[in-house]
Amino acid sequence: MGGFLYGFLVFIEIVSALLLIGIILLQKTKDEGLGLAFGAGVGETLFGSRAGNVLTKITVTLAGIFLLNTLAIGYIAAGRVGTGSVVDRLPVQQSVPAQAAPMGVVPAGSGDAVPVQMPAAPAPQEIPAGGGAAAPVQAPATTTP
Repeated sequence: MGGFLYGFLVFIEIVSALLLIGIILLQKTKDEGLGLAFGAGVGETLFGSRAGNVLTKITVTLAGIFLLNTLAIGYIAAGRVGTGSVVDRLPVQQSVPAQAAPMGVVPAGSGDAVPVQMPAAPAPQEIPAGGGAAAPVQAPATTTP
């Protein structure tokens, strides 16, 4: 029964929307709009000299039907989905504590950035004034991203 009612309300929604479009396009505007496309004075000959009043009343009635029908469709659709939040229906995942990966190892899912251990550039050697060789000084290794 609920499926039939929902389908019927959707049908009414489509029909009322199309009728609203047609009635609104038939109404007079400052420049006469689409009303001139159907011939001069078609609205007046069809509905009499008070065509604006008749078309306005029809528009208001169709707009009310459209609004109430939209609310009814929303109410029925909300009952179909159920209550509660979408987040409440997500599956529960257990969190695993992150472990520190050793240098040079790329953890899964870490993206494109890979830590690389680069050797340090050799330090320049100083030659003492006496002519003897000095012990070389080594800089610590640096890591560049």
